[in-house]
Amino acid sequence: MGFKFKQFTIEDDACAMKVGTDSIMLGSWIQTKDSQRILDIGTGSGLLAIMLAQKTLHTCLIAGIDIDAVAISQAKNNAKNAPWEQRLTFHNINLQSFSSTMAYDLIVSNPPYFPINISANKTLSTRNRVSARQTIELDHPTLLRAVNTFLTTDGKFCCVLPMEIAPLFTNYAESVGLFCNRELQVQPKPSSAVTRLLLEFSRIQTNKTSEKLIIYNELSQYSKEYRVLCKDYYLNF
Repeated sequence: MGFKFKQFTIEDDACAMKVGTDSIMLGSWIQTKDSQRILDIGTGSGLLAIMLAQKTLHTCLIAGIDIDAVAISQAKNNAKNAPWEQRLTFHNINLQSFSSTMAYDLIVSNPPYFPINISANKTLSTRNRVSARQTIELDHPTLLRAVNTFLTTDGKFCCVLPMEIAPLFTNYAESVGLFCNRELQVQPKPSSAVTRLLLEFSRIQTNKTSEKLIIYNELSQYSKEYRVLCKDYYLNF
């Protein structure tokens, strides 16, 4: 069946990480402006790349990379069924081996979040899901050094992280010359604490703008602000 959006469908049955709120929020929140080249690191099913294809110029080229060959195959199939196939390319390669002769105006990632959990890994997870969720194949300093290498002088890097992981990640970013200038603090419900941060980094340090978003209202329905953020993608929004 897949996950049906207004202009495309994402099949994710072969992917370790399924279509989820984090990526949908991030893809909706990212400001693409006049980006001509975009890189999606850890693309999985291709969701973020395809979301960005929907709202970028017809001349914008978008590449997604992932270490999971099965996920890349599914991303390619998802692209074939989207209106922007000619602008989307997907590569089965790890970030450490990836190279590019040109820099990117925008780099995006829904990266592995958590430290390695040896005890949980013995019983609870398949290998590809462990790699997608934990910093085994791609730790955050490696990710940020690569972003610094591939980002244009005035480019942006956007990602989503758990609240507790974000401060250390931001410190790593600053150590390579990337500064958080924009963030969205996400609460699942009005009574909940902030659990996720959507972050935008650039090479220029400015006063950070910060906003908040609550996903569900008191009736456990999608909030008005969440609907506004994601209205270009969700079928029923």
